[in-house]
This record gives sequence, C-alpha cells and structure tokens, in this order.
Amino acid sequence: QQGIGSPRSDGTAVADGISKLDAITDDIEPVKPVEMPPPRTPEGLREIQSVLDSVQFPKPLNGMQRTIRAATFWARVVPILLKYQQLSKKLSTTSSARASAKESVAGLRTLSEEERAALWDELHEWGSTELANTITDLKGFYVKSGQVISSRVDLFPEQYILKLATLQDSMPPIETSLVRAVVSRELLEGEPLETLFSSFDEEPLGSASIAQVHAATLVDGRRVAVKVQRPAEEPKLRADVANLKLFAKRIRGLLPVDYYLVFSELERALEDELDFRAEAQAMEKIHATVAHRPDGEVTEPPMLVPRPIPGLVSRRVLVMEFVEGLPLSKLASTMQEHGVSSDSPEARLVGSKLLAALTESYARMIFGNGFFQGDAHPGNIFVLPDAQGFALIDCGQVKQLASSKRLLLAELILKVRRLSGAIQQRISEDGESGAVVSYSAADKDDIGEQIRETAATVRQFGVETSTKDSVHADNALASIALLLFGPTTLKALPGGFSTQELSKTSPLREVASFPQDLVMLGRATILIKGLAARLRIAWNLSEHWAKACEQALSCGVEGCYRVPVYAAKPTTIGPGMLSQRPRFRDVLRVLRAWAKGKSIELMPDRVRRAFARKALSTMELADDEDTSPASASGVGGTSERK
Repeated sequence: QQGIGSPRSDGTAVADGISKLDAITDDIEPVKPVEMPPPRTPEGLREIQSVLDSVQFPKPLNGMQRTIRAATFWARVVPILLKYQQLSKKLSTTSSARASAKESVAGLRTLSEEERAALWDELHEWGSTELANTITDLKGFYVKSGQVISSRVDLFPEQYILKLATLQDSMPPIETSLVRAVVSRELLEGEPLETLFSSFDEEPLGSASIAQVHAATLVDGRRVAVKVQRPAEEPKLRADVANLKLFAKRIRGLLPVDYYLVFSELERALEDELDFRAEAQAMEKIHATVAHRPDGEVTEPPMLVPRPIPGLVSRRVLVMEFVEGLPLSKLASTMQEHGVSSDSPEARLVGSKLLAALTESYARMIFGNGFFQGDAHPGNIFVLPDAQGFALIDCGQVKQLASSKRLLLAELILKVRRLSGAIQQRISEDGESGAVVSYSAADKDDIGEQIRETAATVRQFGVETSTKDSVHADNALASIALLLFGPTTLKALPGGFSTQELSKTSPLREVASFPQDLVMLGRATILIKGLAARLRIAWNLSEHWAKACEQALSCGVEGCYRVPVYAAKPTTIGPGMLSQRPRFRDVLRVLRAWAKGKSIELMPDRVRRAFARKALSTMELADDEDTSPASASGVGGTSERK
C-alpha cells in the first residue's frame, strides 16, 4: 500500500503461517477492471463527449413528491404511536380504582405485572417490525436514523434494538453512465474519464443512500476507489431529516430522552457526509493520528487508513487509495465456507490481533488529538489479504472532542481501571469465604468512595439519570462507566445492576440524558467488547487504554505537540537523505522479520496449528496478568499503573 506504511507492529504478518486463514484471504480477487481505450484522436474525444452530454441527470424531488414521501412515513408510523397510546391508557385505567365495571368484567383490572409485561412485549414486537419495514421501504436517511436508534439501548426496548440493528444502508446502484458523468463534471470540467482513468469498473463495490463506490485505475497505474454522491439525492435526505425532527417533536414525553436533540445532531452530521471534502480532510487527520502515540511519538500504525488522492476530491466525488481485503462483516461466513471454525486457534489468534489493533487505534485517536472515527461497525473494518493486517475505512462520521473532554475522559478511564480492580479484588476475597458480593455508593469503604468519584466524573460529561435518589444515581453512573470501559469479565456492578445492556436492570435504563460524544464513543467500545465476547477473550479497555490516558494527562490541555500531528510540517526528502547508507541494525531487523515469517510459512500444517495455539495462549496469559485484580488496583505497585 503506497504511502500508507505497514500496519504490522512486529515486522511479521498478523497470522503468518496460518494456512487456512491465508486460503480465505487468498481467495479475495479484485473485480476485473474494464479497460477504456484512451482517446487518441480528436474524433474519439468528441464521440466520448457526446455520450457524456447525452446522460440525463435525475431531477430532485419536487414539492409534491416530498409531500407524498412525508405522508407515506406518517401514514405508517402514526398507527404505531396510536397503539402505544391505547395500551398505555388501557393499562393505566385498569390500575385505577375508578375503573369501570365493564373493564372489571373484562378482567383487565386483575392483570399481573407479568401479564402487563407480556402485553408490552407483544406490542414492541409488532411495532418494531412495522417500523423496520417502513424504513426498509423508504430508505434514504431513515435507514441511517434507524441504525443510530439501534445503538441507543438506553431508550428503546430490546425488540427495536434487534430489528433496527439489522438494517443495511444499501440501495440499487445508479447506472454507470450517470456515475461517469458525475465524475466528469466534478473533477474534469466535463472532459472524458479516459483523460484520468485507464479503467473504471462497471460494477460498484457498494451502493448506499448517499453514495456508491467504484474501483478504478488511474493512468499512472495506481488502483483507487471512487466514491460518487447520488445526483439529486441531497434534497430528499434533507427533507427526511426535517420530517424526523418534526416526528420527534410530536413524541416528546413518550421517551425518557428528548429525541429531537438526537435528530438535530444527525442533521449536523449530514452536512459533513454530503460534502466529501470534509471526509477527505478527516481521512488525512485519522491517517496521521493512528501513526502517532498520544505523546506525539511517531510509530507504526496498528491499522491501515486509506488516504484521499490529492487534487481528486470535490463536494460530490472522492478518489481515495484502494483497500484490498475482506470486510469483517463477511469474515464469519467466509470462514464457514472454508471449513474454519470461529473457535479454532487460528481464528482466535487473528481475532486477538484485531482486538489489539482496534483498541490501540482508538486510544491514539481519542487521547491524541481527540478526533476519532465515529461509525465503528464490522462493515468499515477490513482484514487485509494473507491476514497481514487490518484497515479502517469510511471517515464520513467523525467526532472532535474538546481538549477538556479528552482529558476528562482520560481521568474517567483511570478511575474505571482502579474501581474495576478493587471490585475484582473484593469478588476474589469474598468468593473464597462464600460471602455474597455487594457494593454500593452508600458504602463507607474505599469502593464506595471510588463509586462516588467515578459517578461525579461521568456527570461532568452531561449524563443525567431519571432517579432523584443520589445513591441510586451514583451506582447507575458508575455502572455505565464500567459497562463502556471496564473488563468484559466483570460479573457484578454497583447497586446490583446487570452487566447485560438489554436487561431490565441495566444501568442504561436509568439514563435521562446521554451526550452524543459518549454515544459515538460507545459505538467503538461496544464493537471492541462485543468482538471480545464473541471470541471469548477477556478484554479490559481501561487497562489497555491506561498508558494512553497517562500520556494525555501528562501532556495537558495543549498537548505534547502544539501543532496537531496531521498539520505538522512534512519531512523533506532530499538528495542527501536518499544517499544515506542504511544502518546495519535496520537491515538486520528486516532480515530477522523475513526469516521468521519464511520459516513459519515452510512449517507443516500440524506444526503451524501448534504454533498458533502457543501464540494464542501466550497472548491470553499476558491479558490475564494485565486484568488481574492486583494489576488493575495497583496492589504491590503504584496506585495507578505498575
């Protein structure tokens, strides 16, 4: 990958010598490019130009069409709201002492809590299905809104979370002739594509509500991905957002949080998503950030981040470096096709490496410049060919943390690390004696004090709870911090809250206000911790992020570098530098890495599997030591980090 740098941190492939996984990624073949004969003659140019001129651009929706689209949305959503109002009124009536005799005869007065819950569950199942079908039919920005809603487990019932989480932002592709016309108009002032591309694939790599992506080859031979915004789609998307905001105003009071604020945030995010120049800038920022530690030290990036091609970016077209690989969302099914179990040592080794790469990448983004990719999901993470690394793509949704929030988050992570260590120590001690483990903000011991301190830090982010009980609120806020950033092995939370996010006793149910900063951070942490859970690997984000947090706090508000890494003065490579002789130790390091990879490649399959098991057990042993109560709580060392 030219200009990107190696995503490997130890000079060897992520899973060198693992033949089965190599076979999976070896099968990834790029779509054959469609060769375009260069326009050698003026006649050829005129012929191609006439084809471009004949392309009809779609017109944006007119007022009547937007009205019909809005009416369709309301016609399908209003019945859902009415059903909820009817059931709510019916159940409140049956619990009232003034219920009518007719209602008593119907047996509604005597409904138990379990029966009431069953009625709600039945309505949630129906309503979630209806809403998912409506979003699927209308597409547009409704799909993106549904995906965001599915991440708000603090607001919606489990049925809505599960149904909306399956939504895919996909659309039938627009014709290639129209795509070519858009690229020609945006980048080439109407000139034919053949002046810039030697090939342009007819079949898109993907097609979504805002844009679709095609693979292409520049005339200098570089393979690139071309992201093209759908013509005339912008007015429809803006109308969808306006409609959703109006809908949110109508349902104020039905949800514990004012969802109008959420859709307003989505509207602001849409502005950047509709301008690919903003995404190109975000790609450059994240590319530079993952190649630096929070203290400014340059190092190998844990993940590859593609960069835009300079000069080939406009508001509606973005040409970027091409990433060859397999999306994480398709990895499991591809492994099954090749007979590789997700429980195999090979798969778990790659999973462990991916966890480490994701965790370190987000540590550098969040605690370095505070600028991070806010749309973390399996479709945006790629496994590179030969399992030699990973890539993070799509920087359309990003978030910039203020320096004060970045340092506050670093403080919170260290407090979570200390609190989780103390809790694990208590569980370990009480478990041996057979005592029931419980702890709360009301306790007068060290754990109670830590719970109150952690809760106070969470409040500084603007998180509010629906309860007026200060002890209950402190327990809920500290539990939320542990859920987001604590170890996956934690079995108990303060105040008896459940570690299951969708449980009725989840601390997320107590939230009345949750800032969008933490929502986007939560997407990344949920992805990382969810991957760890599927691989059955113990993972403690607060432990893995502790060093980055300490570096950020030591650098302070201004940071260790006055100019952000993505705006730093580029290193000039002159004749003198090019003529320098390589250092022997650098040559020796590369030679050792090559020999190590080659020796593993020549091993028999049985030996390679044994090697994978050994490597996996070594990694798990190291993680167990990192997440041990003594390590996390600072027993036997310093109070923050040994």
